[in-house]
Amino acid sequence: MVLGGCPVSYLLLCGQAALLLGNLLLLHCVSRSHSYNATAELELTSASATHPEGSAGAPTWEYGDPHSPVILCSYLPDEFIECEDPVDHVGNTTASQELGYGCLKFGGQAYSDVEHTSVQCRALDGIECASPRTFLRDNKPCIK
Repeated sequence: MVLGGCPVSYLLLCGQAALLLGNLLLLHCVSRSHSYNATAELELTSASATHPEGSAGAPTWEYGDPHSPVILCSYLPDEFIECEDPVDHVGNTTASQELGYGCLKFGGQAYSDVEHTSVQCRALDGIECASPRTFLRDNKPCIK
């Protein structure tokens, strides 16, 4: 069928192209306004405004919203943290009690003979997590 000298199929095709371009423009505008709103309404505030930057210039974040994608640094998996070796108190019970963590003895014959302690860990540079970036990780075996 021909309508006004042009086949109807060409008119429908041009209409679909116009609708597609309109949708693309609309989506582009909505996505730009959404990204602006997301950064403007961010509930986590960068610590550079309230605290100095954390270790090695990595910004620290305050933990506010439990539904936020930024988690506490202490909840990071082992792949994203760096931990020190357990502190060796060489049998000094007083030093162990004052510090609150560390090993009085290392090793053992059975699993139950091995002491477990907390170790000082920090989040790797480039990993965004809520403060503090250094923390104690529990249940590390006292082995060398």
